[in-house]
Amino acid sequence: MYEMTGRERSIRAMNFEPTDRLPIMANMLPPEFVQKVTHIPEEDYWANQLDAHIQSMKVMGMDFHIQNWFPVRDEAQRQWSPSQFDRWRDIDVVVEAMEQQAAQMEETWRSLSASPQEREKRIQEICDYQIEIQSKMGDDLLWVFGMNFPGPHIIEFPYEEYGYEAFFLVCGLHPGVLGNYWAAASRLARWHNTCVVEAAARLDWPRIGYLGTDVTDQRGNMVSPRFMDQYFFPHLDHAIAPLVEAGFKLVWHSDGNMNAMLKPLIDIGMAGFQGFQEECGTRIADVARLRNRNGDPLILWGSVSVITVVRTGTFRDIEREVQRVLDEWPHPGLCLGTSSYISPDVPHENIIELFRLMRTLGAVQRGL
Repeated sequence: MYEMTGRERSIRAMNFEPTDRLPIMANMLPPEFVQKVTHIPEEDYWANQLDAHIQSMKVMGMDFHIQNWFPVRDEAQRQWSPSQFDRWRDIDVVVEAMEQQAAQMEETWRSLSASPQEREKRIQEICDYQIEIQSKMGDDLLWVFGMNFPGPHIIEFPYEEYGYEAFFLVCGLHPGVLGNYWAAASRLARWHNTCVVEAAARLDWPRIGYLGTDVTDQRGNMVSPRFMDQYFFPHLDHAIAPLVEAGFKLVWHSDGNMNAMLKPLIDIGMAGFQGFQEECGTRIADVARLRNRNGDPLILWGSVSVITVVRTGTFRDIEREVQRVLDEWPHPGLCLGTSSYISPDVPHENIIELFRLMRTLGAVQRGL
């Protein structure tokens, strides 16, 4: 029987075409597990995490990769929020900083837009990056336009820069400042996304993009849907429009309770979603009934629960969970994956069993 490559399997599935089994989304695995299954020494792992993780993805039978993000060796390597510094305790200082940052983004956008040389340079950078990563993966894995700088750009909630408290105070007291900030960010993102579109055309690359940002928590939206409709979504729409108009299938990262976010994201052109922490209240069976704005099924990457099943369950529990996902998402846009990052406390034998079940049960679901 003909066995598809991971690249072929992934492209066909996201075009709603028949495959030999369901594709499996690649996710970062714990460092010790990667070293175990690849037999890579610890120091070699830390010296070249990308190659090590690619090897582990192939060993586990994953089919497409979405983000080059890797675990850090120690906490000192993390970049902590500037909200820890006293300067963000004064809301007037935060407002002034955001206004200055918006002005800087506006100036950068104008400069880039006026320079054909800068546009060509960015397009070439995107092309080079896609080719480099895909060449490392070979045909075993598809590298989409991932959540890294050469991939699609969006607008962000600036809490990572100013801290949550400062961000929420600006939302409540100075929403216009935040609107101007997002307007400037959206113009810059849109310029970059036109370069992504051109790079995809030159490379004849699959028009699949992964994007998103954490805008929800366990209870729902971090800020009200009405605020999002007025200040956030119009600018996000402006930023991603070149990708949507070029036929990109955009898949949004989904943590927390996403119920109020689904329709607005679909309305501006999202073709699918990744993740879903069902323990927060968003049910995958409900999401599977939705359609994109063209009427097609959604592309869905997920959503086996790592936190509540794979981390603490038995092999039988994991089998039931994988089968549940197959039963609740019985349509052609499904690609199997985990609901979130696989943390270091997940038993190694459970990780191995999880991916074995996704491979085998994913083939059964395709009638093989």
